[in-house]
Amino acid sequence: MSERDKRRIGEEVEPGGRPKAPGRLELLQRFINTHNHDLPAGWDRIATPPKAAKWLRAKGLIARGDGVSDADVARLRELREAIRALAVANQGGPSGAEATGRIRAVAAGAQLSVAFDDAGRTSLAATRRGVDGAIATLLGILHEAQLTGDWSRMKGCRQCEYAFFDRSKNRSAAWCAMSICGNRTKNRAYYRRRHGSDA
Repeated sequence: MSERDKRRIGEEVEPGGRPKAPGRLELLQRFINTHNHDLPAGWDRIATPPKAAKWLRAKGLIARGDGVSDADVARLRELREAIRALAVANQGGPSGAEATGRIRAVAAGAQLSVAFDDAGRTSLAATRRGVDGAIATLLGILHEAQLTGDWSRMKGCRQCEYAFFDRSKNRSAAWCAMSICGNRTKNRAYYRRRHGSDA
């Protein structure tokens, strides 16, 4: 895969050509995948205030005049990794208890209210602007996905922890892409078996 294609992962394309998560959950998936641990740290889309501001504005999470500080970046990255840990827990990974505590700490300034559209449908809406509002919106999406049952299909790849939406009937998908992380995992297991038999 070329560097150009790797840089598009998480935004324009998904590993293995998977469809993105449905509805608003796609935005939360993109937030988790603003960085992947297999890619260089410099590719993190929210690593600095200018990068984070650009990404948040592009997604409609902050307004043009809203600033992003170093402390905001630290909160956003903490939230991202905590939500990623919950997605990994959906895969049968470690319990999300520690991640939940981290989310509580980050969410202290995030407030939501119930909004109504003209047809009387409700949704959760941020009551503050800026990064607090962005965090509130992302947490509102997490809440809605848990209510609909879609969150249980959001998983962290067993190999790279990339967040993907498992559309399989039996909810058994384990990797972001079989052709990438699935093969890597199988090759390692094969090497261990062979190496063990040679000893």
